[in-house]
This record gives sequence, C-alpha cells and structure tokens, in this order.
Amino acid sequence: MEINRRIQDKFLADKSSLWIEFPDGSKKETDYNEVELVLKDIRFIKHELTNYSYLYASQLSFGGHLNRNYWEFLKLKGEIGQHDRDELEEGVLLVIYLLYAEIFEAEGWCYLYRNKLFDTVNSFLVSYAPDNDKKKKLKNCIQFSRDNYENEKIGDQWHGVLDPDNKKLSDKLTENDNWVYKTFVEDYFVDIANSFKPGRQRTKNFCDSIMKKGKK
Repeated sequence: MEINRRIQDKFLADKSSLWIEFPDGSKKETDYNEVELVLKDIRFIKHELTNYSYLYASQLSFGGHLNRNYWEFLKLKGEIGQHDRDELEEGVLLVIYLLYAEIFEAEGWCYLYRNKLFDTVNSFLVSYAPDNDKKKKLKNCIQFSRDNYENEKIGDQWHGVLDPDNKKLSDKLTENDNWVYKTFVEDYFVDIANSFKPGRQRTKNFCDSIMKKGKK
C-alpha cells in the first residue's frame, strides 16, 4: 500500500519535504497545505466546468479567487504520492489549457495577456516531462493552442468563411476541447461515482480482517 505523504506529513510544521524547482535552477519551499489549496482550486474548476456541456473557460475567475501560480506545481519535487502527483499535474495542465481557451473565446482582455505570463508559463511547460500518456496528450493540446492563439480566424468570434487550412486548425481545436472536457471533466466525475462501491468493499474487508485478528 502506498503511503499517503500528504495526509501523513501535512501536520508536521517542522517537516519540509516539498519544494518547487524553477526552470532557472532556483528553488522555493512549499508544503502539503499549499498543495491541498491548489488541489481544492482544481476540483472547484472541474465542478464549475460542468455548468456547460462543452468546455467554457471564460466563466472562471482567473486572477480573482483563482489567483495562484498553478504552473509552478508542474515542477513540484519531494515526497508526494503518485495519485496526488497525477491529480496535481493533470489539474495544472488543465488550468494552462483553459488559460489559452479563454483567448480563443475572446471575451475580454484575457488573464495571460493582462499579466504578461506567456513566457513564464511556457518556461515551466517546456521543462516539464509528462510521465503518462494522458499528460503527454494534454501538453500537446496546450502546445497546439500556444502555436495558434494569435490566429483570430479559429476563435469563437470569427464568423467568416474559413479557408481549408484554417478550417483544419479550427476542427483540431474543437477536437482538443472535446477531448479535454470528456477526459478531465466528464470522466473525472464518472470515476468518482464509480469509486464508492469498491471503496465500501475495501472498508468492509479491512474491518473483517481486524475482527478476525481480534478473535485469534
């Protein structure tokens, strides 16, 4: 059984086993409580995305209450369980994807523009090495958005006829949006719902094993 470092160590004030490694080689200490705050924001974002049947980033308050440097946690180092690491990294990649999606929706002066964060975010993204296929694909989707975010013709505000090349790009962006929504919103909540029955069975098995030991 994997040790859940986040649960086990977060109350130890004198223990610092997590840090963020910046692309320039500098480091910043962090802790499990900060990780939990980032995870809380990610779960809130996923919940809010269910307000629509498609990916809609502009409903989110980036720069308001969603005001953390989420991209930094792609470079989190130290003792953290793989399940937490997966949820954290996938969630951060989702946030970055949404920051670009906000531009294509073109409903105002978007977060990345307002805060001049393109280079900062990209420096973390470039130095990040995904460790599973889902993260790799999401990083590739972000790269597609980064390569094309200045193309106004494939955004939601364009109402003219698209030439074949831009039509292909527009279709690819829609395909990426649909995959991201299904994988990180729909499947996320389906997996949670499906986990209740196995969770109850594991609890029963654990209690049964305790009872058997007590009878020896």
